[in-house]
Amino acid sequence: MAAWSRVSLGDLFTLANGVLGFVAITYILDKDFLGATTLLFLSMITDGLDGFIARRYGSKHSRGQVLDSISDSISFVFAPALLLYAEFRTHGNDLQGVLTLIVAIAFLATGLFRLARFSAGGYQLRYFVGMPAPAGALVLVLLCLLFGATQSERPERYFGLAESPALVLVFGILVSYLMASEINYPKPRGALSAASGLAIILAILPALLRLAFVDDQSLYTAFSRTATSIALAMTLVYVFGGPLYERHERTKSE
Repeated sequence: MAAWSRVSLGDLFTLANGVLGFVAITYILDKDFLGATTLLFLSMITDGLDGFIARRYGSKHSRGQVLDSISDSISFVFAPALLLYAEFRTHGNDLQGVLTLIVAIAFLATGLFRLARFSAGGYQLRYFVGMPAPAGALVLVLLCLLFGATQSERPERYFGLAESPALVLVFGILVSYLMASEINYPKPRGALSAASGLAIILAILPALLRLAFVDDQSLYTAFSRTATSIALAMTLVYVFGGPLYERHERTKSE
């Protein structure tokens, strides 16, 4: 009981992040990909809130950063890698199956490396060294939603634009490289933080719209594709424009 007595409010949000990631994995195993991605988006919200709450209400220990990285490894590394593999794996040893496994392993390995580097001191910097794991997970999950395999278990929820394994696998490699790189990315603050939150909210909309448009598949598909596409576009602006913005800010301060 002594250990639980030291759990703060911020810790509960951090733990919720990891729990949501674990439950998302169970959804992936059941081939409910929309349910899994929705849980991962919710975990991103709790991940964004835990730091704010810890600063606002304080913490009872100094292990919050370690706990945060452990939870992030579940929600933003293991779960997205498994989602990629589950959606694009093929039976047998054909090229797509082998490449899918390679990309999933690459994302897993570089994501864990990225979180370890952050925990070892990267959190003290005013910027990220390498693309942060939550951003990499958001890119991969959104791509799986739009260009992943048809959800055979729940076809009424499928709203993807097209099934394109090559596109998702290429981006999977790119995201893996960016997470392991030394490229500097800005930490979300102010307008950038608000834009990140908006992108996640848009990504969650398909799950909510399913309830509103349960009898109108065409309207549900149109709204879901639009919301998810905008969320992906906003995320890619950070992926490719973030380093340019960080370089500009550094030059301006010198």
